[in-house]
Amino acid sequence: MLMGMKTSVVKSFTFEAAHALPNHDGKCKNLHGHSYRLEVFVEGPIQTSGPGEGMVMDFARLSEVVEREIVIQWDHQYLNDVVTFVTTAELLAEEVFRRLASAGISVSRIELWETPKARAVVER
Repeated sequence: MLMGMKTSVVKSFTFEAAHALPNHDGKCKNLHGHSYRLEVFVEGPIQTSGPGEGMVMDFARLSEVVEREIVIQWDHQYLNDVVTFVTTAELLAEEVFRRLASAGISVSRIELWETPKARAVVER
C-alpha cells in the first residue's frame, strides 16, 4: 500500500418513502414522496488475510447491515411516523450515519439523494 493512500468501498441503495416538512414555507410542507438513493462510503485498511483478504469490507456484509438498519425500516413508509425528528435530507443522512456506525460499520461518508439533483452529505 502506498503511504498516505486512503481506500474506501461505496455501495448504493434505493428506497421509496413519503414525508412532509410541517414548518416549511413551500410545497414540501405537504405530504410528498421521494425515490431516495443512499450511498454509503466505508473507509479502512485493506485486510491482509482471511476471507476478506484484499477488501476494506465485503459488499455482501455491507448490504446486509444497510438493508437491516435502514432500507427495510424506511422503504415504503411515511418517515414522519418512523423517526422522531424533522425528516429533512440532512437529518435523515445524519441518522443513517449514526445507525450504521452503531452497527459496527466504519462509515466515512453518507450521501442521501432526494432527487437526481439534490442530496445531503454527512462525513466524519
